[in-house]
Amino acid sequence: MRKIIFIILILGYVYGTYAQEAYDQYRIIIDTAEQNYNIGRLDEAEKELIDNIKKFPSNLRQSAYRLLALCSLGNDDEVLAEERTRLLLEENPYYSTSANDPQRFIDMVEKIKGGISSVITTASSQAENLNEVPVPITLITEEMIRNSGARNLQEVLAAYVPGMHIVDGNDDINIAMRGLYSNSQEKILIMLNGHRMNSFCTNIAAPDFSISLDKLKQIEVLRGPASSLYGGVSLTAVVNLITKQGADVDGIQIHGGVGNYGQWKGDAMVGKRYFDVDFLLWASIYTAKGEKRYVEAEDTGLGMYAGDAILGGVGNKPSYDVGLSLKYKNLQFLYNTQFSQITAPLTITYLFSHYDIEKYHTFNGIRPSYATNSHHASLSYGDKIGNVWLKGTVTFDNSDLTHYQVIVEEQSSAIVSILPLPETIKPMMDGKSGMFRYINGQESTIGAKFQLDWSYINTKNHKGLLSYGNEFSYFRLNDARYTFGYDYLNVLPENDTIAQIGRGNESNFNVFFQMKHQWKSFILNAGLRFDYKNRYDNSHISEFSPRLALIYMQPKWNLKFSYSKSFIDAPYLYRKSNEVIAGFLHAKELATELTPESLHSWQLTFNAVEWFKGLNFEVNGFYNQGRNLIYLITYEHANSGDMDTYGVEFSGNYKTRNFSAHLNATWIKTRKNHILVWDLNHPINTPEWMANTVLTWSPIKNLKLHTHLSYYGKQKAFYLNILTYQKVAHCTELYTTAAEEYYINPTPENKQKMDVLYKELIDAEQDAVINKEYGSRILVNLGASYKLGNLEFGLNVYNLFNKRYWQSGMSTGLIPQKGRWFMFDITYKI
Repeated sequence: MRKIIFIILILGYVYGTYAQEAYDQYRIIIDTAEQNYNIGRLDEAEKELIDNIKKFPSNLRQSAYRLLALCSLGNDDEVLAEERTRLLLEENPYYSTSANDPQRFIDMVEKIKGGISSVITTASSQAENLNEVPVPITLITEEMIRNSGARNLQEVLAAYVPGMHIVDGNDDINIAMRGLYSNSQEKILIMLNGHRMNSFCTNIAAPDFSISLDKLKQIEVLRGPASSLYGGVSLTAVVNLITKQGADVDGIQIHGGVGNYGQWKGDAMVGKRYFDVDFLLWASIYTAKGEKRYVEAEDTGLGMYAGDAILGGVGNKPSYDVGLSLKYKNLQFLYNTQFSQITAPLTITYLFSHYDIEKYHTFNGIRPSYATNSHHASLSYGDKIGNVWLKGTVTFDNSDLTHYQVIVEEQSSAIVSILPLPETIKPMMDGKSGMFRYINGQESTIGAKFQLDWSYINTKNHKGLLSYGNEFSYFRLNDARYTFGYDYLNVLPENDTIAQIGRGNESNFNVFFQMKHQWKSFILNAGLRFDYKNRYDNSHISEFSPRLALIYMQPKWNLKFSYSKSFIDAPYLYRKSNEVIAGFLHAKELATELTPESLHSWQLTFNAVEWFKGLNFEVNGFYNQGRNLIYLITYEHANSGDMDTYGVEFSGNYKTRNFSAHLNATWIKTRKNHILVWDLNHPINTPEWMANTVLTWSPIKNLKLHTHLSYYGKQKAFYLNILTYQKVAHCTELYTTAAEEYYINPTPENKQKMDVLYKELIDAEQDAVINKEYGSRILVNLGASYKLGNLEFGLNVYNLFNKRYWQSGMSTGLIPQKGRWFMFDITYKI
C-alpha cells in the first residue's frame, strides 16, 4: 500500500510539473491579450485569443471568451459580444462577473443567465435555456440563496418556489408541493448534480441541515410530475442541487456562526481549477439545542398531558455535510456523506404529548430522534462523437436509518391496549411510563445509467434531438432492528423474526425515450419512460410515465402547455412495516398491500421576460389528479386517498443595480379530497392562499440589507383520534354482521337493527376525526451583511416579531413552531 501511495504521489508530482509549465505558457497568452485590450489594441488581442482558443484548458478558455466578448463590446458589436458571452456560459453555465468588469458586460451576462436564455439541465436531462424548458421551473441562484437568509434547503424552497410550503410535523423537516406530501419528504426527488439523494428504503430526502447551502451554485426546481425522466420518486417535483466548481471558490472559504438556543455552525470550502482538473471539497456542521416552549394539554391534539416541548432541536449529535467534487475533462467523480438528526417536539404520531429526552436510553449514542447517516458516490464519463453525445454513470449509495420515537411518557394502560404489540409483551408494558419504539436499518444500493443524445437535424428552421436512456439499480436492506422499551432505559428483547422480515432486496430497470423538435418558434417535447420493479416478495410493478409539451416562443414571452403523469411506489419501509404489524397480530396474510401512488398533471404557463428593464414574471395554471395516495391509519399504511386540486401560481422578479425583489404567490383549490371514508372540501394543512417576498437593498457600498416576508392563509388540520378510532373498527364489524343478517332475513326488526348500528358507525367515524382550523400568519425575517476586505459579517433574525403559531403535518396534530431566532456569522475567503 505504501508503494502504491508513493507511486501515486510521484505521478501526481510529474503531472503537476508538466501541467504547470503548459498552464504558464497559456497564461502568458491570456495576460498579453488582456494588456492589448487595456491599451485599446482590440484586433491584436482578438487574434492572439482566436489562434489559441481550442488549446486553452477550460478555466483559461473562460477567460478567453470573456476577453473576446469585451473586445466585441469595445468595437460596439453587441451581436458578436452576445454570441461570445453565450460560449463563455456554455463553458461554465454558473460563471459570475466581478466588480471590475464593464457594466455592459455585467448586464449582458445577467440578461442571459437571468432571462429565458439561462441554462437548465433538470427539465429534459440535458442543457437547454428557459425558453425551451417544457414545464414550469424555478431557478434559484447563489445570490438568491444568500439574500433569503435561509438556514436550510426547506427555507430556500419555501421562499422562492410557488406551490411549495412548509409542513413541519413532528418527526422531520418537510415540505409540500401543491398540497401533496407525506409524513416525511418522500414525494419530491432531491438530487445533487443529478445524483439521487432520496433513500431507496424510505424514499426520503429531508431538506434539512445535512445539506450545506454554502456549496451550492444554483438550485433548479422542476414543478410538476417528472417520472418520464426520473422514475418513481419524482411524484410532485424535482429539486436538483448544483454545486459550485473549484474555480468559483478559487481558494479557501471559511464560514462560521453562533446564535440563540444553542446554535452554532461551521462551513469550509477548498476549491481550485488546475489546468483541466477542477476540484471542490466542502464540509459543514450545524447544531442547536432548541427552544423550550410550554404546551397546554388542550393544544396537543388529544389533550392528554401538558409540559415542555423542544422546538428546532437538532439532536444530541450535530448535522453535517462533507463532500468532494472532482472533474478531469469529461470524467466526473462525486462523493458526499451526510448526517441529520431531528428531535421530535412531542411524542409519537396521534398521541402528541411532551417528554424529557434526557431520560431516555441511547442507541449508538443517539437519543429519541429521526436520524440518517448516508453516503453517496458516483462516477460518470461523457463524450461527443459527431452529432451524438454519450454519457455513462455508476453510483453507490449507503444509509443507516434510525427512527427512535417516544410513545408516551406518563403511565397509560389505554395506550398499551392499542399498540400493535404481541400479546406476550403487552403485560410487560402495561402500567409502565417512558415507553418508546426503536427502528433501525442499513441499506445499500448500486446503480448504473446510460444516456444517448442524438442531434438528428440542425438547420435554420428545424432543430431536433432524440434521447434514449436506461438505468438499473439493485437495493438491499442489510440489517433491521425493531424493539420497544419502557421506564426510559429498559429495552425488550429484540425479535429475530422481525429482523428477518425486515431484510430484503429489490431491483429496478427502466428505459426512457425523449424527442425534442423545434420548428421556427414552436417546440414539441415528448417523452415516455417504462419502469419495471421486482419487489422483495417477487411481486412486480410495471409503470409507463408519459410527458407531452407544446411550446410557442417569442423574444419577450413564451407559452407552454404540458401534460405529464408520474408515479411513486410505496416505500419499502411502509410495505415491510405492514407485514411486521400483521405478524404481531398473527395474521400475516392480512397485511395491507400497497400499490404505487400516481399523479396526473395538466399545466399552462405564460412566461414574460424584460417587458420592462429588470422585470420578469411567470403565471402558471395547473390541474392535478392524485390517485391511490398513501395515508397512515393508526399504525398501518394504506392506499386510502384520492385528491384533485387546481390552482394558479405567480412568480416574478425585478432587479436594479442596488435593489432586487422576488415575489411568488399561489392559490390552490380542492375539487376532491377523499381520505379513508371521509370526503373533505379542503386540502390538509395547506392554505388556499400563500405568498413570499424576498427584498434586497444595498444603500451603500459593501452593505446589503434583506428581508423575507411570508404569508400563509387559514389552514385546516385533519388527523385521527387514536383513543376513539378503535371504536370505528368495532362498529364496522357489528354493522357488517347486521347487514348480512338483513340480507338473509329482510325483516323489519333486522332492518331497524341495521339502521341503528349504521348511525352508531357514522357517529363513531365523526368522533374519530379531529378537524381543526388554525389562523393565517405573516412572518418577517430580517438580515444584513457587510463586506470588509476578505471578511463578510452577517446577522439574520427569524420570526422578528416572535409570532406564536402552529403547524401540522400528515397524521400529526398541531405542533408549536419556533419563535424568534437569530444568528451572527462571519465569512473569510483566502
